[in-house]
Formats: sequence, structure tokens, C-alpha cells
Amino acid sequence: MLTPTHSPFSVDPLDLTPKILESRDQYHSCHICLPGEDYRVAAVVVNDKYYSLVKVVQDRARSLEIAKRLTSVGKAAVITRLAKGYAIWRLEPEAYVDACPRLPSPTPSQAFSQITDVPACKILESRSDYKACHISLPDSDQRLAAVLFDGKYYSLLKVATTQQQALTLAARLQRKDVGALITRAVQGYAVWCLEPNAILSKD
Repeated sequence: MLTPTHSPFSVDPLDLTPKILESRDQYHSCHICLPGEDYRVAAVVVNDKYYSLVKVVQDRARSLEIAKRLTSVGKAAVITRLAKGYAIWRLEPEAYVDACPRLPSPTPSQAFSQITDVPACKILESRSDYKACHISLPDSDQRLAAVLFDGKYYSLLKVATTQQQALTLAARLQRKDVGALITRAVQGYAVWCLEPNAILSKD
């Protein structure tokens, strides 16, 4: 009988049981580009496959539930263990890292020259400016990573590499009349979208 040559940490796109990667040795962090997008997104590489960030939750069971929902509709997913929770990542078969589209590098005063009639999104540099929490939405039993600012809840949309990329993404939301907020992250800028019907989840 032939011995399988794949890594013990390989992820089968057809496997409906999401893998929880407990060790950093099982994956490595990176940024990827996706077709049609002009910014890079946070990702992990597992067995030469790229996975983009979907959500971060505190509860292990909740992370499995969200990941299983992705796999149930044909989206392979993996989960990584964080210091304070779990990150769910979705397979991006069309992702690439070479020749990523590059946004122009305007001066601060020109940062929104390509975005008309959209005010600059507020950027919160300090953790003391907002409160991290989890929320739930009507007709959904999912708990979403969120922040509370000025009495309003915002759910995590994406983590961008640069401030300009975050501002561009936030502007897209604002053009669709969706409130947006940006916070400084460890590796970039997190973009959050307003959830007017959110309910605070008790951790």
C-alpha cells in the first residue's frame, strides 16, 4: 500500500470537518490579493493553500459552528487558536501574492481624491477610545466580534494592511450608506461596519 505523501496538517477542500490549528507550526500568517480587489487582506497559509480571515470569536464551540456553516456551503475553512479566542479562515482558491494591485500613494491631503462626496472615516488609534465586545444580530445565533463606540456597535469586516486601504474600504461602505469605523490593529487597520440592530452578547 502506498504511503500518503501529504502533510498531516493538510486540509481537504471537501472535508466538512473544520480543522482547529492549535500550533503556529501548522500555518503561517501572510497577506493575499483577491481578484477584483485593490487591497491585500490578512490570511494564513496551510499546506500551500491560502485562507482569508472571516471572523474572530472567543468561544471554541462558536468558532466550529461558524466554520461548519462555511463548509456546509462548499467553502473549506480552518480555525486558528489565538491568545484570546479563535480565528475562522475561509479557503481562497483564487488568491495570489505576486503582482498584487497597488493603490497609488497620495499625500494625506489627497488620500480621498479618488473618493467623491464621502467624508473621511474616523480612525481610533487608542484602545481607550472604544470597547471591544461581541454582538448578536436578529434572526441569527452567531456571536460577532465587535466594538462599541459612541453608543453604537460595529462588527468586524476586514483587517487591511495600510491606513489608506482601510480608508478606501470604509469609503465603499459609506457610499452604500453603511456606517464605518477604523481602529488601529496590531498588524494594520481593522475596518468595522455599523450594526444598528445589534444586541450585546454576554461573554
